Amino acid sequence: MTLTPLLTRRAVVQAAIEDVSGTPQAVGANDGILVESPMYMGDAQMLERKFVRDTLSPIAHITGRVTAKMEFTTELRGNGSQNAGTLAASPVIARLFQMCGYALTAHAASTTFGPYQTDPSESDVVWAANATAADNTDVISYKVKVTTPGASGVGKVTVTSDTPGEGSAEQVLTTGTALDLGTKGLVLTPTFADDLKEGQSWTVWLMPPGLALTPISDGFQSGTLVMYKDGVEHTMPGSFGTFTIDAQAGQFATVKWTFTGIWSNPVDNPTPNLIYERTLPAMVELARLQVADFQAVVEKFTYDQKNDVQIRPDVNAYMGYNGTRIVSRMPEGGIDPEATLVADNDFWGQLIAASRMPFQVRVGSEPGNTVWLLAPATQYSGLTYADRNGIMTYDAKLTFSAYQADDELTIYLC
Repeated sequence: MTLTPLLTRRAVVQAAIEDVSGTPQAVGANDGILVESPMYMGDAQMLERKFVRDTLSPIAHITGRVTAKMEFTTELRGNGSQNAGTLAASPVIARLFQMCGYALTAHAASTTFGPYQTDPSESDVVWAANATAADNTDVISYKVKVTTPGASGVGKVTVTSDTPGEGSAEQVLTTGTALDLGTKGLVLTPTFADDLKEGQSWTVWLMPPGLALTPISDGFQSGTLVMYKDGVEHTMPGSFGTFTIDAQAGQFATVKWTFTGIWSNPVDNPTPNLIYERTLPAMVELARLQVADFQAVVEKFTYDQKNDVQIRPDVNAYMGYNGTRIVSRMPEGGIDPEATLVADNDFWGQLIAASRMPFQVRVGSEPGNTVWLLAPATQYSGLTYADRNGIMTYDAKLTFSAYQADDELTIYLC
């Protein structure tokens, strides 16, 4: 018998959200996703039998619970049509984020995230945002800051933006009176009774039509992953996972995924010919990365979702467990900005004060192939000096905490 060797480059991965958690979902030719370094692992628990006899020879063990894991890397990109703002236009990568504890919501028209208060003071200002007349095609960040304190009709605010032409000069703020932000149609209406305090500030993001992925704490959606290794089919239902994002200037951004699911015996099946999304990844440039409205010179941004995925032991289930579950998350990340004078940006003061700061970064700039990461309450958790080609930099660690609940990070596809 002549054996044909299996080739490492002949591998494909398919992904589908499950209708019934843990029940394999059918996958087809349109469910494929381009991956790099696909790995399938069977994590077997060896049950040792430590019985004594009149010999030093060990006795055979038995195989206990076996869980399945898959790892692979994808590009961080869209599919060219996600800015339609419909679920039908979502890229396949959105399914992977859903399997990592994110809910997918379609926005057929412009919408807002925030306003989020960005100063530490107590404030009674309540904002009502209206984006029904907005006509923006990309995300725009606005900051409203009190520059003249005082009562309603006396206190004044100044609007700044990360987008040229969208800021405005100082103007009076009156309770119940609309405040126009920029030129794209966003309107904020404040309601307040106390005097405005100097330095009070709020950030709001104006979002174009697109798809929002937001973290959830219940109602998770599991998925079925199918990996072919040159004719060997591995099916992994009930999959939940976690991911890390790596975005380096001049490269294309990548996402490394790790999923845990229910073990299924592999079978021999011909590797299918799949239909992949044809959109090319964008180079990491023009990222508009900001932390607390400061646009540092940064070479690399990283994000680690840090989901804790645990099995659910069950004596009544096959292999002694009833699927898996996300039980916690502790997202963190990092940037490597060039070091600055304290007067330019007080990184050290922000670290010591545990300042909660709005964070943003995008990958891509073409409508239909843009991915934004937005976080309203990012904090520095570590800061050390480093060197980049003779230029002093910081190794700055970030944590992403919730502003209220389930809002520490939004991934927006537009």
